[in-house]
Amino acid sequence: MRKIRLIILMAVAWLALMPAVAYAQTTSEIAKQLICQCGCTAVLDNCTHEECSTRDQMLSVIRARLDKGQSGEEIVAFFVTQYGEKVLSSPPKRGFNLTAWIMPFVAILAGGAIVYVLIHRWVRQGKHVTAEAASVDLPQDESEYERRLADELKDFKMRGFR
Repeated sequence: MRKIRLIILMAVAWLALMPAVAYAQTTSEIAKQLICQCGCTAVLDNCTHEECSTRDQMLSVIRARLDKGQSGEEIVAFFVTQYGEKVLSSPPKRGFNLTAWIMPFVAILAGGAIVYVLIHRWVRQGKHVTAEAASVDLPQDESEYERRLADELKDFKMRGFR
């Protein structure tokens, strides 16, 4: 009985975590995937020109194709064939464009590795230098300076702080 409850609980959790599939897309969802071609380089959904005829034209094409029953992917593909990949608001995740998606993460990891190695070397060199400094014998003339410093400090304490 306990195993059955566990299986049911796992199945419900799995179903709850599955992404909901939305078949019907809105004009706004598709417009967010495209760049307005009026020259403003804004996402089509955010083009703020008062009388942007290009935006209005592209949005009417999206609405018309949605009314015909085309999917969002088909509509985006139509605009890519018409304008090229420059119409996409983000580069496709394939081919050479894949580097645009991967390189930021690679750069962060490489930078982190370089920082780690540099800090590790600096710490190791610091320990090495400290060990060498501790083992160095003071020359005779430095002991003379230490004696004079001790005398000065003694005189300073006797006279008091003014």
